[in-house]
Formats: sequence, C-alpha cells, structure tokens
Amino acid sequence: AEVIFAYLCEAHAVDTWPLSPEGRASHKSMKDRGEAVAEFLARFPEFDALVSAVVVDDMTDATTVANGLWPERWVVLEDGVVKWTSSLAGDQGPVGQDLLRAAQAAYDL
Repeated sequence: AEVIFAYLCEAHAVDTWPLSPEGRASHKSMKDRGEAVAEFLARFPEFDALVSAVVVDDMTDATTVANGLWPERWVVLEDGVVKWTSSLAGDQGPVGQDLLRAAQAAYDL
C-alpha cells in the first residue's frame, strides 16, 4: 500500500475561519501551500515516514470542491474504492492520531 498525502486549502486560516491566532493565513500562492506542506509533515514525523507521495491542490481548490474535502478529510482507497474515511464530526481524536491511523489502515489493507 502507499500513502499519498493530498494537501488542500488551509481549513482554519486566521483570515477566514480562525481556530487560533497562531494559525496560517489563507494561501496566496502554490509556494505558500508548499511551505505549509513542509511544516505540516514536520509536525507529524510518524505520519511523514509513511507518506510515499505528496500532491497539492491548485489555487482554484478544484480537488477540494469536487470531492467535498474541506475542512479536513482523510480517505483510504484500495484500487480506487474508499476503504476508510475520517469523520467530519471530529470524534476520532486529535489530528495527528487520526492521520497516523489512516496511514496505518492503508498498510493493513
């Protein structure tokens, strides 16, 4: 199995839907998104170690909108079929635990 990390728009940007005054501002460029990816993966090294590829949604947020991925979503696919998906209710624990569980689920398929 492979873990492909798809980075989308900033879900809780300080200038749109802040959860904390220390959050990131909305991305203004692909460079901003690239920096956010690097920071995110650095925060979750166990998850980063499982990631085999990273893709980044473009500035139109086409992938986010087309797939209902905002504000955050983790999906495990096998042969193009969804095998596991996170809850939008956020009842599965802190982000880091949820990401690690999703990545580990991909390896258990």
